[in-house]
Amino acid sequence: MKKIQQTSLLVCLTILILFGSAGFILYWPNIAQQLAVSANHSAGGEPGGADPFSYDPPVPSYVKNLHPSYTIQAELHTSDAQISGKMTIAFDNPKTKDLRLYVYDYTWNRMMVKSIRYKDKPLSFERGTSMVTLANPFGSEVRGTLSIEFENPVPRRGTRYGVKDDIWTLTTWYPMLGAQNQAGKWYDPPLRVDYGDPFVYQYADYDVSFVSPKGYNWVSSWGRGSSTALDDSRQQIRYQGKKLLNFALVGSPLYQVETVQFGPNLSVDIASVDKGNIERIKTIARSVFPTYADWYGDLPYPHVAIAETSTGTTYAMEYANMAIFKRDMYVRNLIDHWLPHEIAHLWWYNSVATLEASHGWLDEGLVELSVVHYLQNRYGSQAASALLAEYERDAQRLRERYPAGKLDKPLQQFATEEEFHLTWYSRGALLFDNLRRQIGDDAYKRFLHRVQQNYHGNVIGAAHLDQALGQTLRGEAVYFQTYTQASNAAAFGPVRFEPYVTTFINGMSYYPSIPARLTNGTPYLPLREIGGRMGLAVEWDKAKQRIQVSGNGITASLKEGEPIALVNGKQFNLGKPVLAVKGKTMVPLSFFGQVMAFETRYDEHERTVKLFTRKVSGKAEE
Repeated sequence: MKKIQQTSLLVCLTILILFGSAGFILYWPNIAQQLAVSANHSAGGEPGGADPFSYDPPVPSYVKNLHPSYTIQAELHTSDAQISGKMTIAFDNPKTKDLRLYVYDYTWNRMMVKSIRYKDKPLSFERGTSMVTLANPFGSEVRGTLSIEFENPVPRRGTRYGVKDDIWTLTTWYPMLGAQNQAGKWYDPPLRVDYGDPFVYQYADYDVSFVSPKGYNWVSSWGRGSSTALDDSRQQIRYQGKKLLNFALVGSPLYQVETVQFGPNLSVDIASVDKGNIERIKTIARSVFPTYADWYGDLPYPHVAIAETSTGTTYAMEYANMAIFKRDMYVRNLIDHWLPHEIAHLWWYNSVATLEASHGWLDEGLVELSVVHYLQNRYGSQAASALLAEYERDAQRLRERYPAGKLDKPLQQFATEEEFHLTWYSRGALLFDNLRRQIGDDAYKRFLHRVQQNYHGNVIGAAHLDQALGQTLRGEAVYFQTYTQASNAAAFGPVRFEPYVTTFINGMSYYPSIPARLTNGTPYLPLREIGGRMGLAVEWDKAKQRIQVSGNGITASLKEGEPIALVNGKQFNLGKPVLAVKGKTMVPLSFFGQVMAFETRYDEHERTVKLFTRKVSGKAEE
């Protein structure tokens, strides 16, 4: 242990103390009381102003940002049902031996990567099932550009990528840069199954010039674009989009397209072959978008699209800034569930992403609960409660048939499609609804707004959600990391929560890098940072394996995990053990007041600690 850094043993002890002790955890309804304190602070109480506990750096994205930028020139040859294209991808040098491209095609309908070049030099590459691998030619350059030529046949069927009844659904139609984790390891494209969305993407900027026959109307991941006539039979549309997870188009010579404006910053393009269907879609959209903006915040994109495909196509799909559904959904009014579901993916999958093959509970659970919010807003509580009751019945069936499963189960490991839907959709929705019921609608909205603000353009999971939840509640929260690992047989429980404490030194607020907090009802403060501000010298005694603190005429020593301090050679019981939190030694408030003889005050209602450098008679010296 060096300079008060925690050892592995103390890390384990701390985790056990912090999150295993029943006394430490604040459960509902205690959280409501803490939220009331937070609301008072935000309204202008003494610790008010900007949220001082929101400075924690965001948990890193699951995908390392190589800042890719695509320039694509492509043409759709409708008679041959084929796309031909040339493209460049500029991106940061990953400093790996190899580079990877993802090719999300079908084994029975292969995309052809005809050539890859770097600085006009042809490169050799190896084509695998869903991936192209080549040696990294960038050398010591900070950033490089690959030039790629490709051809991609369009399946004449109602697949995710395909054409049916002259409606062209062009989703994963071009080669994409592979994705790395933060350690620089490339992700392998997940194996595809008959359900789910097993793709890995990374956010990128796009400049796409797309040529098609004249008369084709397109909606895309970035609006309608700017159209130019090339000759009597062809048109070119240019799109320029920022921070997109991928770039998709859906178009048809049969399409009618109308645009609905929501506020000054969002336009929604709606495409269908039927004018009456467009009106029905618009009615749903006019209820959905304001509802979701209230719960999640405004979408950070200027253009999104809703595209209706033909009958017998893929059920419903989410792609970057696009909600796609098949015309069959008007039967039994399925559209009133699945279109709001897909629109919610514009926030959850699109603005904020996750690793779909591993953590699909995150976006699918959120968007299913979004449908409840839509029903509540449009039809009232009876409709919303009926859907929640359906989720509860699904969860019961899940407990009976798949009790050993869990939310954080990889897509490829589900035994059946039923288990997949019951787990990620229904149980996922109940995970979020359980949290909403605990902390209340207002705090739940603030939480999801914060997730969008913190993590737009990132690929996230349970740890990211817990951090945002803790920031919302002004403390450290553990919820998603616990219950996504719990078995389906286990019920969802309360948030485990440790509230932060605002610290004042000589009347001035001070926010250390590791905030003071309540542990087991006791205020704990970071020793080195607070001690330094109080004029104390804090050092590590390597020989004695103890922390030495001196100042104010007093010398004391401490050991993490123990409640006993040695004060001027005598033992003093702090009443609570010294803790280690994120590599920082945390001491009970009694250390500053009773051991180091400073004046201290704790206000439980306001959740504040006040320390003064003036000396008082300390109990440790008596």
